[in-house]
Order: sequence, then structure tokens, then C-alpha cells
Amino acid sequence: MRRATNLERKQAEGGRREADPFANPEAHLFVADLSTSHFALLNKYNVLDRHLLVVTRAYADQDEPLDRADFEALAACMGDESVLGFYNGGTVAGASQRHKHLQVVRLPLSPREEIPVEAIFGTLEGTRLRGLPVRHAFARVERDPASRLARYRELRRIVDGGSGPYNLLVARDWMLLVPRSRESIGSISVNSLAFAGGLFVRNDEELRAIEREGPMAVLRGVAFPEDRT
Repeated sequence: MRRATNLERKQAEGGRREADPFANPEAHLFVADLSTSHFALLNKYNVLDRHLLVVTRAYADQDEPLDRADFEALAACMGDESVLGFYNGGTVAGASQRHKHLQVVRLPLSPREEIPVEAIFGTLEGTRLRGLPVRHAFARVERDPASRLARYRELRRIVDGGSGPYNLLVARDWMLLVPRSRESIGSISVNSLAFAGGLFVRNDEELRAIEREGPMAVLRGVAFPEDRT
């Protein structure tokens, strides 16, 4: 759990209500052209250092499915680094902007250099992690964009038939997809990083609420009950 002061700044500046910030991005946030279809920006309201946005040049809605070009642009940012890509599929999944964008972060790693959720990978049964008490689908993946796209489509079919809001995590060799039922618990907004093991709060009150209820209760509150059939 981490208190992220930029979340307070985002709320104060009305980040959710402003016009499309990716149509004419601030010059100091621009990082690189990734392809003819995507470019990379620094996240103005980052919650971690080196937090990148992978944005479509032409407007597309955040509710639209990911495609081959999205995964190619994501791969250009990830390379072979210990980073995590993610996608908040819709406002209910924690997306604060409607213009289609993925994100890439370098999470704080444990001494064993694991993303926190990797600690429960030993509970894997088929496409399910028994240690994750919400509906989801998990897969090992190759690093090429075509393989990742195929797996992504398969996981969407498994959990929601390819419709509805969801969070997607993409690491070097695995992928996790979680359908969403709600955007927040109380005042605590939840996005994909929560299912990687990272919860971000705006103030001490929200921090105490998570400590009181427990992180897994937060995940259960914004997702769906695990299907054990």
C-alpha cells in the first residue's frame, strides 16, 4: 500500500473532467513515437516513478478491445525489462480518460524480484490462481505481440465472453485478466495495479480503511465472486 500525493492533485485539478489530454499532449510529457499508431507520454499524475502511457494517435475509446497495434506498442516499451504493462478497460475498471491508452510501470520489487502477485503463482490450476479470490483468468505467454493478442482474446472469452469492463496485467511471460463490477470502494479508486499487489490511496483515512478491511476485501469489493464450477 502506498499513499500517492499525485492522486490528490489529480482530483484537485479535475483530471477526470478535462478535455482529451492526449489530443494535444503537453510537450514536456512527450517521450517518444512508438509506431505509426502509438506514442509514449509520461503520466502527469504518476503513482510510481517512470510511469509511461502508451497512447493511440487516432482517437479510440477506452472501452474498445485491444488489437495487434496496441500489443506491438506495448512490447516496444516493455522490451526485456522487469516492467509491468496494464490496461484499465473502461471507467468501471479505473480508467480516468476515455482516449485509449495502456500503461507501463516498474513496480517496487521484493528481494526475490517478484511482482507481488507472483507470490501466489504456485496456486495455479488451469487458468485460475487459487490464491486470488475473484473471477479472473491467467495465462503464461510468449513475448511476441501476436501471441499476447491471442492469449488476451482467449482470457476475455473465458471470464466475460469478451464484454464488460476489466483490468489486464501483462508481464514478460504472463498475463492476468480480471472483470470488474465497480470502480471504487468508498472513496478508494481501484485500477489494474491493485491486482498486481499495489494499492494506492490519497490520504491516511483511506490507508486506515484498507488496513482495517484488508487488501483482499478491496479486490473482492470491485470484482466478481470466484466461479468455482
